[in-house]
Amino acid sequence: MGSPEHPFLSDEFVAAEIARALAPFDGLLDPEELAWMRDALAAELAEDAELHGLLSAVHPGAVDLSGERLKPWLGLEALDGSDVKVS
Repeated sequence: MGSPEHPFLSDEFVAAEIARALAPFDGLLDPEELAWMRDALAAELAEDAELHGLLSAVHPGAVDLSGERLKPWLGLEALDGSDVKVS
């Protein structure tokens, strides 16, 4: 049994962009290798500050009233303790 997917892959935009990046390798690599590459790319996006900043710049996330862009992949929590839902 494989390891669980990286939490960043639960964000539809991030998952779609990673899938697009890996599309040329589909059929060339085993599914296990592609899954490893998908998780490695998600982990790199999460851990590298420069890449994280670039992702924030292109992510089509919602903008709240303060003008700050919400980052759904960070698991934001509202002031009242409820989960923030971003579509």
